[in-house]
Amino acid sequence: MATVVSVEIRRGIAQVLTDAGEKLQIRQKHFFLRPLQPGDCLETESYLDSIAALQSKEAYEAALCALDISARTRNELAKILSRKGYVLPAVEAVLARLTEIGLIDDRRYAQRQVELAIDRPVGAYSLKRKLRGKGISEEDLSMALDPLDEQQQLSAAQRAVGALRRRYEKLPPREARQKLSQALARRGFGWDTIAQAVEGVFPEEDWE
Repeated sequence: MATVVSVEIRRGIAQVLTDAGEKLQIRQKHFFLRPLQPGDCLETESYLDSIAALQSKEAYEAALCALDISARTRNELAKILSRKGYVLPAVEAVLARLTEIGLIDDRRYAQRQVELAIDRPVGAYSLKRKLRGKGISEEDLSMALDPLDEQQQLSAAQRAVGALRRRYEKLPPREARQKLSQALARRGFGWDTIAQAVEGVFPEEDWE
């Protein structure tokens, strides 16, 4: 059993620290219904379950409001609810319910992001980083990124080259090729794809 070390209220959120290194963030109005103070003994799991019982309906409504603004991944929604002071058991219950009724689906979310990116000059690596940052699993990533094959990536890189080449046309060919390659790498294209896309614009035989 842990002991409460400190309690601080900030912007409507109670922050509770324990000697076990736990940091609890609880909405102020719910915390006041189950108050704690320094020195109190705390059975953390039971306490959080009691707070979750108070928060259940409100946390669900907060999640729906977040989804009304835009589609979210499971990880994103969990972070939003946690920042608002909804405790982990309440958040997990909400996520389970939303998953069950199909309002959050990480694989479908990732597939939609890939569909939107297919016609843009964006590399697979960039898209992968973005989706990983949103908490998409490797399995869901693999399924979603399947349409981004070598030919699609080459076509996308060539479109990017078409948009970027004028910036570098007045430079020596070697320097232009290097800068264009770096620009494509920043957009998330692989080096093999970059080499093929750039070769058609600044071929190596023109370097001398």
